[in-house]
Amino acid sequence: MFKRTFSIVFLAVGQLSFSAFSTADTTGNSELPLLLTGTLQSADRQSVVAPMSDNWRVQVQWLQNESEPVKTGDLIAVFDAGNTQAQIEQLKSSLVNHEERLNQLKSEHKQSVMEAEYELNRRQLLLEKAGIDAGVPKANLSLYDFEQYQLEQKRARTEASKAAEQLAVARITADAALTKQQLLIKQTQAELTDAENVLSRMSVYATQDGNISYGNHPWYGTKIYAGVTAQPGWLIAELNRKDNLYIEAWVHETDLPRLQQADALQARFDIAPDQPFTVTLSELANQGEKRQSWGNALYYKASFTAAQLPVTSPMLGMGMLIEVAAK
Repeated sequence: MFKRTFSIVFLAVGQLSFSAFSTADTTGNSELPLLLTGTLQSADRQSVVAPMSDNWRVQVQWLQNESEPVKTGDLIAVFDAGNTQAQIEQLKSSLVNHEERLNQLKSEHKQSVMEAEYELNRRQLLLEKAGIDAGVPKANLSLYDFEQYQLEQKRARTEASKAAEQLAVARITADAALTKQQLLIKQTQAELTDAENVLSRMSVYATQDGNISYGNHPWYGTKIYAGVTAQPGWLIAELNRKDNLYIEAWVHETDLPRLQQADALQARFDIAPDQPFTVTLSELANQGEKRQSWGNALYYKASFTAAQLPVTSPMLGMGMLIEVAAK
């Protein structure tokens, strides 16, 4: 027996939440109490959810044993990485090839720009030489030589202009090719980062001490186990601490007024029905929710607290019955 404050939230479904009703017996009128059921949970929990992968389904490869205690940093779940590992290796290889190609392009285009610069310098020198020849006075030359020098100056000026254009084109081509290759590298790096993030989500580690409890299959209601195929977003398991306990549950909308007006609340564990203990309503949801498997009615989440428990070693998931006595 130990004293501890813990939160209790009770699951009340149509079949398990019994509204008290008025009935007349041989001695007079009496009203039966409202009975609710719930299971013990922990307020400090780490949820293990099926991650997104390269497929719309993901397989649970391994889960930590429910009976074994878990320490912070322990591996608690492993999901099938599918083709992610192979994709990572392929992306790493592609990244190396892209970087090598970038270095090759730098060398090639550097050489092309240097050749274009050399050709421009050569053409400018030829233009200067042609300008000197064309500057000789006409009186000092024959008509043929004079006109020949003038023609060579025009030709040299045209070739120098072409060389300047070729240098500009070589520089633009180099910048475009290098930018394109750099963008390809960045794209590959982004894809690699995404793939590594996906792979990292395939292994789940404990962020706190506690015990793991497997979730229920959303379609069949059975316990999830290692080897099952899940869809992203499914709750696979929960890692719970044992020092902040509560029970998660739902109360039928027709039972809500009786719970709010209750005079006394008394709970009994399923394993210890002869050891009742007092609980107190600590929180009640303001808005109800529909539960498809329970019908069209609204259900409200309720929380209860107790100063002590009648069992020395309570386990998460333990069921209990709570009796709501009317005023």
